[in-house]
Amino acid sequence: MPKILWDSFVGAAFGVSICALSASADITTPEVLMGEEGSVESTEFPVSVSPLAESKSLDVQEPSVSDSLAVSSPELEITNPEVETPTAPAPSEVFSPQVTPDNAPSVDSLHLSEEESSNGAMEQVTSVSQLSDVQPTDWAYEALRSLVERYGCIAGYPDGTFRGNRAMTRYEFAAGLNACMNQIERLIAANTANFVTKEDLATLQRLVDEFRSELGALQGRVDTLEARTTQLETQQFSTTTKLSGEAIFAITDVLSGDSDPFNVGITRNNTVFANRVRLNLLTSFTGNDVLHTRLESGNFPHPQRPRAFRYGADPILSDFGILGSTPEGGQTFNIGATEPPGSVALGLLSYKFSVGQNLRVAIFGNLGEHPDYLPTTFSTWADDDGGTGSISTFAQYSPIYRIGVGAGAGLNYSFSPSVSLSLGYLAAEANIPESLSAANLRGGGLFSGRYGALAQLTFQPNDNIALGLTYNHSYSAGLPLFFNDVGTTSANVNITLTSPSLRYSADSFGVAGMWRVTPGFAVNGWFVYTNVKGKPPVGDEGGSADVFSYAVSLAFPDLGKRGNLGGIVVGVPPYATRIGIAPSLQDLFGTNDAVKLIPNRAIPLHIEAFYKYQLTDNISITPGVIWLTAPNQTTTNSDVVIGTLRTTFTF
Repeated sequence: MPKILWDSFVGAAFGVSICALSASADITTPEVLMGEEGSVESTEFPVSVSPLAESKSLDVQEPSVSDSLAVSSPELEITNPEVETPTAPAPSEVFSPQVTPDNAPSVDSLHLSEEESSNGAMEQVTSVSQLSDVQPTDWAYEALRSLVERYGCIAGYPDGTFRGNRAMTRYEFAAGLNACMNQIERLIAANTANFVTKEDLATLQRLVDEFRSELGALQGRVDTLEARTTQLETQQFSTTTKLSGEAIFAITDVLSGDSDPFNVGITRNNTVFANRVRLNLLTSFTGNDVLHTRLESGNFPHPQRPRAFRYGADPILSDFGILGSTPEGGQTFNIGATEPPGSVALGLLSYKFSVGQNLRVAIFGNLGEHPDYLPTTFSTWADDDGGTGSISTFAQYSPIYRIGVGAGAGLNYSFSPSVSLSLGYLAAEANIPESLSAANLRGGGLFSGRYGALAQLTFQPNDNIALGLTYNHSYSAGLPLFFNDVGTTSANVNITLTSPSLRYSADSFGVAGMWRVTPGFAVNGWFVYTNVKGKPPVGDEGGSADVFSYAVSLAFPDLGKRGNLGGIVVGVPPYATRIGIAPSLQDLFGTNDAVKLIPNRAIPLHIEAFYKYQLTDNISITPGVIWLTAPNQTTTNSDVVIGTLRTTFTF
């Protein structure tokens, strides 16, 4: 056999069976050698091996097999070094000078085909004849027969081939040799010493002498790996929990439009430096479940709230001298009304798990939202009001998903890969047991207070097209219909005029879709209609209201480079086309339709453009502009232009 072929073959015969060392130190059973404890990082062969045993046979200073394998039984003492062993080429012939570090085949250059990769799981080989590509005429055949058929310490591929034609390094050969030494040590320890022959021990002694330096190097690698593993174990955050986070720095200002035509006290806005931080703890107990705990803090509330932007006064409230400005133009980093700026609060708290193959269930303990359990919101950049998608909350996804938030449950059932049904129920004040009253607009517990119940049928025939039909039934008392300040004041607050008690129910119907035209261009949009019905006290009459919203978005993923995102949104935020005032309140307002009280009525528009530039894998910068026409449904208010420069850090 040519020298270089023998060199290559012997390396493969011992190295491919176990190509690297596992971080595990468990070597108590022979099965570990052929198990799936460790994998080879230095090669692409799908094999595994036991780690080096802490035996003298692996000590570079004491490589003697007779010392390392010595037992009390006299039959196992090696006293005659002249024991006949399978004839092998001399070391100088085995490792021919023709193979040098410069021209030796490298493990990194070996690549398995897809078929080999998919079928690469190791199987125990009980007969050398199963290794069909090892020829009986080779010297290595006798050695392999002794190792495989007597000690079972080498593995092959399921198709019965050993693939010894793949060149192996001396270190891979030494790894296989170490595996056989460990196997023989276990046999001796298990009192099967009469099974180990002196000839085999002498063969091992000769191989140890030849590969002394490689065995020592392998021991060093194992020591380093064990040290790194110990360090990781001591420094890891948790064995079941993963921590991720997002921090947003944003410079934002109302560039124009913060006028006060209704004389309610709107003052000039100034440039602000806003921030928000989210820490997400994702815990899995079974591998098929996720407990999501979010902590968050920020310093800049939604528009029209104290210490926030104010613009676009509400003309209906202004008639009573009430300062009410529009919530339109809210941005994703704004914080809610119940979060004092700078405080740390519990955000989303949810637990998700699967039931069978087709059902996914989500339980929400705090601030759950419908998109948290839906398969899709038909949006290219929805990121849970995060810092990597649109600038505004309105542009994230259809407002129908913002009706209902809090504690509850949601589920998604897949009838097929392309059709699914989602159901959800969320209660905003599930933790407040007091009943609702004229003096108490918050409460009612899980079922008698503010809630939103949603059903959605989703069609997604492929990754590029998705369509959804959504229905949402909700109930509230004196509080906005839409959460996170989406829409005009009339669509959120003035609709409460449909009942003297300010209580109302709403039935919302929506359709949404997304079409990924090319990998670099997508279109998505929605349409929502909501019918509001006043819930007056017994004996009184209530009114009703109509609210609409629709939008079209153009997305440009990877615009300029991978990770970037460009977006344009043109839409109509939720606005009221009719607000039927309850009969008992009509004399106060002098009309039966509150919308008629709005001067210079117009359909409000939300136009937004942004460009997220991915600076690094963890840092992005997003400049964006929001243009609001006819804020609060009237052209009496000046158009509002908001400019933002957002920097997002993810980790």
